[in-house]
Amino acid sequence: MDACAAAALLDKFGWLPALVERSQTFMEIGGYPHYENVCSNFLAFFFDPEGSHGLGSLFLDALLDSVGIAGEEEGLGGNVSVEREVSTAKGNRIDLLIKSDSHAVLIENKIFAAVANPFEDYAEYLDSLKNENREAYAEDKKTKILLTLYPSGEGLDYCFRTLTHAGFASEVRSRLGHHVSKADTRYLTLMLDFLNTLENLGKGTRMNQEFVKLLAQRSDDVEKFLIGIKQVRDEARGKVQRLAELIDLKGHQNVQQLPWQPNPNYWLTYLLQHRVPIDEESYVVIEPAVSPSGWEIRIYYRVPQGAQNRLELENLLNENEIPPENHPFIHPETFTYGDEDLKRIADVVQKELSRIAAVVQEIN
Repeated sequence: MDACAAAALLDKFGWLPALVERSQTFMEIGGYPHYENVCSNFLAFFFDPEGSHGLGSLFLDALLDSVGIAGEEEGLGGNVSVEREVSTAKGNRIDLLIKSDSHAVLIENKIFAAVANPFEDYAEYLDSLKNENREAYAEDKKTKILLTLYPSGEGLDYCFRTLTHAGFASEVRSRLGHHVSKADTRYLTLMLDFLNTLENLGKGTRMNQEFVKLLAQRSDDVEKFLIGIKQVRDEARGKVQRLAELIDLKGHQNVQQLPWQPNPNYWLTYLLQHRVPIDEESYVVIEPAVSPSGWEIRIYYRVPQGAQNRLELENLLNENEIPPENHPFIHPETFTYGDEDLKRIADVVQKELSRIAAVVQEIN
């Protein structure tokens, strides 16, 4: 991919609208939104009308209306129980089973896993259930639900009704006003975060559709561009490795040399950091860095907030033209990216190492 084509492609990206941002939920921050078991555990907790959440039958009522089990004033009736991971005779596990004196509701919960469940076995298990009086549930009192991110036709042969997480969350929200006054505020916050997580899961990609469209239209060019970026990153890393071999640290006791990249996911800069220790906590850094813009050599110190004699130490460093990390000194000598005479860069670093080492020795 030539430079003109790359520039034109970057211009195209520059004209696109930014990513549509939204706040993360607590569950997303914790890394749990995709775990079906975690989601099912939350559902089981809130489906229990006698649970400590104080929301009563909110989730049950929303469920009944969502799948069309409405019109009965008593809802599911009395003696409601909620079970998790119920085993069938064939060893399959049902995610959620809700039973009462009059009703039995079986729920298969799916997030991102493919829907490939033994629906026939689940249906047979539900048909075999008996209530507290050892009587079989009436046919119209048995309900099978497939809870998924998106509408699905799976399980229709065995009378499973599909309900989306977002649709269910919306139904819960519409009924929330009648239950807020009695809710435990801790669980109310948790419940709202859970609903937000369910709704976010169903929204799919947050990328601007124009961005996705451009990737589809220019996929070959984008792939060539990414290959070119990788080649530059690999070459820059090689330059840093060769520079490291040219810098002699034998005369500088305890100096650490750390080749690294600040962000390996997308940065084009590689660093060769040299740490000259002042004490166990504080040190001065001499850091040559290479990027497509060229080489630069940064010098700065790091002194922790709680370090002993911190202010005195900072004053001594500043007096010797060694600034803090947030205002690094950029050495006036610079080098182009294509400059292959790495010995010249190594000489500048070596000279600064000697100067810094002398300053640190004087401080100590």
